[in-house]
Amino acid sequence: SHITSIINAQENENITIKGQLLNFQNIFTRSHKNLQKATVADKTGQINLLWFNQPYLSKNFKVGENYSFAGTVSVFQGKKTMIAPVSGKYSTGKIIAIYPETSGLTSNWFRKTIQTFLPQLLNEVKETLPSSIIKKHSLSDLKDSLYQIHCPQNSQKLETARYRLSLQEILSIQAQSWLIKKDWLTKSPKKILKNTKIFDQKIKKLISSLPFKLTDAQTKVWQETKSDITNAKKVTNRLIQGDVGSGKTIIALLACYLTHLNNSLSLFLAPTEILAQQHFATFQKFFKKLKVPIFLLTSSNKIKLDDIPKNAIIIATHAAIYQKTAIQKDIALLIIDEQHKFGVKQRSFLGDLKNLPHCLTMTATPIPRTISLTLLGNLDISVIDTLPKNRLPIKTFLVHPQKVSQCYSWIQNQILTTKCQAFIVCPFIDVSETMQSVKSAKVEFEKLKEIFPKLKLSLLHGKIKSKDREKIISDFQKNKTNILVTTPIIEVGVDIPNSTIMIIQSAERFGLSQLHQLRGRVGRGESQSYCYLFTESDQDKAQNRLKFMEKHGNGLKIAEYDLQIRGPGETFS
Repeated sequence: SHITSIINAQENENITIKGQLLNFQNIFTRSHKNLQKATVADKTGQINLLWFNQPYLSKNFKVGENYSFAGTVSVFQGKKTMIAPVSGKYSTGKIIAIYPETSGLTSNWFRKTIQTFLPQLLNEVKETLPSSIIKKHSLSDLKDSLYQIHCPQNSQKLETARYRLSLQEILSIQAQSWLIKKDWLTKSPKKILKNTKIFDQKIKKLISSLPFKLTDAQTKVWQETKSDITNAKKVTNRLIQGDVGSGKTIIALLACYLTHLNNSLSLFLAPTEILAQQHFATFQKFFKKLKVPIFLLTSSNKIKLDDIPKNAIIIATHAAIYQKTAIQKDIALLIIDEQHKFGVKQRSFLGDLKNLPHCLTMTATPIPRTISLTLLGNLDISVIDTLPKNRLPIKTFLVHPQKVSQCYSWIQNQILTTKCQAFIVCPFIDVSETMQSVKSAKVEFEKLKEIFPKLKLSLLHGKIKSKDREKIISDFQKNKTNILVTTPIIEVGVDIPNSTIMIIQSAERFGLSQLHQLRGRVGRGESQSYCYLFTESDQDKAQNRLKFMEKHGNGLKIAEYDLQIRGPGETFS
């Protein structure tokens, strides 16, 4: 928007100049480059203009005519030059909007089109806020705000418009969140669950039989959950948030048991087959003496739903979503573990029913979308904010490429002397043709066998058959394997207290929540655990993200940082 004379144009200044086009040349250099060069003059002096590979510009300009050009002033071959300036009334002499571009649709095209039709379109816009609110808070009206955001007259009007439209967006999201919650509250529970004295005694007996004592936070969250799912007037929609290893699964187990005692069906959804199998084994272990019917449903482990008792617990993967019709008629409690691993529509796959099952969702690292939903009140939330006793914080280190071999030597010595175990995680299974610098599990496995000749290594990834994967994990649990080279397939569900070392290769390729989940595969026993982040990237953004992981172990803080750098994403589907 800064219009100046040519003589006053300063280097590195972003300006608009107006003048007469003295000449225009298409130049082909010896190195086969195509340049467009022009000279513009006003009463105070001359300035050169330079474009690259845009020969069509010769049709847009006529020597002797007056034009306006906007861009940044540089010095090229000793003369003032604007490189790749823009021209025309839609892009010069004012604050201009920058639109997302794609092939064939430039910001200049958007500016021209929108400015041409905007007045006509604004005739259809109706004010959505009461005049009293607008007056009280000195807000600009909606029509003017939309005009100023596309065609700002000055910086002050632009900021006023931005403020009004930001407020509009927040209010819209809050209103939609309120409507969704209002609609949810009109629905009745699929099954009315009760907590009789006998049921309460049985649950207390189960809790006392556990090989650990519930933390105060777990007890509090269980009371909140129990109160929710035994409320006959409303359907539960609660998020249980607890850091990795805080003991969310036991809350789910108790909720399923109470549902079982009410002669009703529970469905526990897990995002991966490994996690589903882990939960299945855990439930079988704790319910062994109580003879609760428990079933595992995955793509490789089909079950006949007609044969399942009404008081059963089904541990399932996404496979259950595709058997919706058969399941939905009886389900009283739906639990979604690692809820950020499911899509919006997948999580609400039973939401079109008039009578809904009670719904509990669980997560260790709330992604930004989860935070925004929680803050807007669309979910009730319970937080398990303490870890079991004797858990030590995981020490995390960002490892420079030059210190990788030193790190490997320390790990080998640690495993040989303490008999601990380690995970080494790679982003890909095979080498990527387009991202060859990103580590792949298969290639690294062969290299690591040479680096650790005294240790036994195994390879685990999603292309390995289900039965073989079970054998590999079982051997690792029994400490028959020292190092498990794997992909993010072990991100959730693998609970091996003897594993105290985690290496994450090409760590910059993972999201923060995923890094936190992967790190959570260690530190599940009483021994000190370590997480090493390997990266060859020297980009500031990647380094800053990994340094944050190095300094912080709290899932909520990581999610808040993720929200700051990435934004909340889509709030509603």
